[in-house]
Amino acid sequence: MLPHLGLPPLGPVRPLFHAGSLTRGAVLGTTAPATYTPEARERVVYSVLMSKVRGDSGMDFGIRVGAVMERDGALLLVRHDKPGREPYWVLPGGRLEPGETIPECAEREIAEETGLDGHFARVLYVSEFLREGRHTVDVTALVEAEGEAALGSDPEVEPGSEPTLRELRWVGPEELREITLLPGHLKERLLRDGLRGESRGEVYLGGGADA
Repeated sequence: MLPHLGLPPLGPVRPLFHAGSLTRGAVLGTTAPATYTPEARERVVYSVLMSKVRGDSGMDFGIRVGAVMERDGALLLVRHDKPGREPYWVLPGGRLEPGETIPECAEREIAEETGLDGHFARVLYVSEFLREGRHTVDVTALVEAEGEAALGSDPEVEPGSEPTLRELRWVGPEELREITLLPGHLKERLLRDGLRGESRGEVYLGGGADA
């Protein structure tokens, strides 16, 4: 194991370079020397190996951040209508952009979709969506929001296309039981833990193909 990463041993890396004499040039293709600690060498080797694997996989991989916002016993949801599928509800949120932190993503997405000024509180759950050709990691965060919600837009929709974001609604527990909220395991967990996700159980909700 790599104790600081929680990862299994990488095995020999001689086909790439000799880790004991690792230089910046060995990794980046330059000749500028650099000195690394053993821990830093392991991180660089892992990064190089994993970057190659991701680049060759052909899989659409992304991280989605969804925001739990509770007010007066109700949860704020948005409804999407997309061609070829039934309408569904989700937490306000969207894809994490490169260089963006999870708190920044949560606050940006709720501003875009709901017009609310949100403040990231903490991560509640992590789950995964797995289907052939696609792997999405879902991070569910608790966000404290102020102001009046108003239906916004989804910037991920191509310009000129029909909007998919159709409705914004505060939903109580009884109504939540009746609607299609994706992913399904998140709906079950929110109904169990309460609409603010006040859980003392597992943070990881597993994976599935229901999103």
